[in-house]
Order: sequence, then C-alpha cells, then structure tokens
Amino acid sequence: MEGIKWPFGDATTEALSATGTQAVSIWNDLTIIDGVTAAASGNRTINLTISDAVKAGARLVCKLKTAATETTAFGTGMSGATITGVAGKTKNVEFVYDGTNFVEAGTPIQID
Repeated sequence: MEGIKWPFGDATTEALSATGTQAVSIWNDLTIIDGVTAAASGNRTINLTISDAVKAGARLVCKLKTAATETTAFGTGMSGATITGVAGKTKNVEFVYDGTNFVEAGTPIQID
C-alpha cells in the first residue's frame, strides 16, 4: 500500500511472523519492521521488495526479539550481518537506503 510518505505522513510499520522467510514491501522513506510483537521462535530471513518511489537516504529500523538464540538474516534488498538473538531480549538495528539496497548503518543494539 502506498500513501503519504514520511516525514509528511506516518512511518510504515510491517510485522514479521515468528519464523521463516519474511517478504516485506518498502514504499515509505521510514519503515519500522516489528519483529517484537511475534518474537522469533525460529530463524528468520527478511527479503525486501523496494518501490521505485523510495529515495536514497530512506531509513529502515528493525526491532527484533527472540525466544532463544534464533537468527535474523538480511536477504534481498538488504546488506547487513546476521543477528543472533539472546533469550527474551530485543535488538534494534537501522538501515539506510543507498539507491539500490538498505545497508546496515551501525551495530545492532540490545535494548532490554
């Protein structure tokens, strides 16, 4: 779904399921991937489909919670190191769009 893009409209939130390959469509200039509401119970891979409307400099924030030591790998449309979870903890990581892929902008941070 496309609409009014951030910063004039809201950020888009996309929820992940608890396990498996995740297909996420990106059309907004700020997207939050919610991997907390359904904490990982198995390994996950995130693959992006990026709209032509997304501009270089767009941001993607991933919030990832795991039940144990599940991993989150970044696949199509992303470039970043695989994250290994810690039981019951949440890690956040930000990506910035370079015009081709969302590239990891820093080290994932455990927030709880």
